[in-house]
Amino acid sequence: MVTPKETGKPKTKIDQLEETVLSLIDVVEEQSKRIDKVEKTTVKKATGLFGGKRGRVAIKDTQTGVVYISKSAVGKALAGEADTDPLDHFAWYKLQAKFPERFIEASEEEKTKVEAVEAARVKAEVDAANKVAAAEAKK
Repeated sequence: MVTPKETGKPKTKIDQLEETVLSLIDVVEEQSKRIDKVEKTTVKKATGLFGGKRGRVAIKDTQTGVVYISKSAVGKALAGEADTDPLDHFAWYKLQAKFPERFIEASEEEKTKVEAVEAARVKAEVDAANKVAAAEAKK
């Protein structure tokens, strides 16, 4: 593109607007880079409660030998022993307070087995629901 200076002509309004728009684009791109840099250095991903990672912790009941897939599962299964409602989100903590020596974290091998059993159970439920839905669709 030939600029007005090269041709010796004075700048027209369109040339001035084009120059202004190009300089604004440069400013916006520079600000965008600065914002990205600030976000990368300051924004941290949420890692869960109290800075730790949230995740399932398989729990083994040393009294019965049963391995539960999560603390929540223990709370739901044994809520009656802690005199709480199975829907109580704090049932696990109440059980742990009532029986401090009874529960331990399951080994990786036990955890893997329990996760496989849970996955098979969920798959069976889904398959059964799909079978029922297919039978109703045929009617």
